[in-house]
Amino acid sequence: MLRLYRYTSFLIIIFIFGAQWGFYKHYTSQFPNFIDKSYTTHIHGALWMTWLCLLVMQPLLIYKGRADLHRKIGKVSYVLGPVLILFLYLAGRESYWKFMNAGIEREALKFLVLDSRGLFSFTLFWSLAMLNLKNPAAHMRYMIATGILAIGPGFGRGLVNSFDFDFGMVFSILDLTNLLLVSCLLGYDLYKKQSYKPWLVVWFAFLVGGILWQMRYNAGWQAFAKIYASVFY
Repeated sequence: MLRLYRYTSFLIIIFIFGAQWGFYKHYTSQFPNFIDKSYTTHIHGALWMTWLCLLVMQPLLIYKGRADLHRKIGKVSYVLGPVLILFLYLAGRESYWKFMNAGIEREALKFLVLDSRGLFSFTLFWSLAMLNLKNPAAHMRYMIATGILAIGPGFGRGLVNSFDFDFGMVFSILDLTNLLLVSCLLGYDLYKKQSYKPWLVVWFAFLVGGILWQMRYNAGWQAFAKIYASVFY
């Protein structure tokens, strides 16, 4: 279990590098003279990086035997989690209206898939992690799942920006990658007869998200997205 905590930190570090790669061209490289970037974008990005850094630090503290410090720092997630959820929502709304104001409703409704599934998946994983504070195995798995959510935005944009890959194809591939990664973690827990139910929940959440992405141009999704946006945006 201690070795697993160390590997978890290494995994999240990879996600951080992926995020920096993905957002370098259209965001980080513009520092300090950002072009057409709102306060919502800046805060959203800062919150995500803080969350990922927390996911690196916390498993290492357990690995080093500093469970006391782990618990103290972990209290930050009670505030950071809800604030990040709020800015996931605000960033999604801002993205939606950016497309709508440009007169591209179809694209606005398409990207609503990415924004809404990220919001609801993070909310689900964070909530379950907090509810399982007294169950370290489940808590750790749900926390790792929040980090896995960073793969798409980071590596996806990196592949699109660096190699001019098709956006839709890239995110379809990364959805399969996420499912494969979680499948491996689920299979390992089943093999070791460990707590597999958290990964099963995560797997289904990623499956639903992947299906929705494939339906992004479907008339049913577009109709639902219009109603969703009219109510929440």
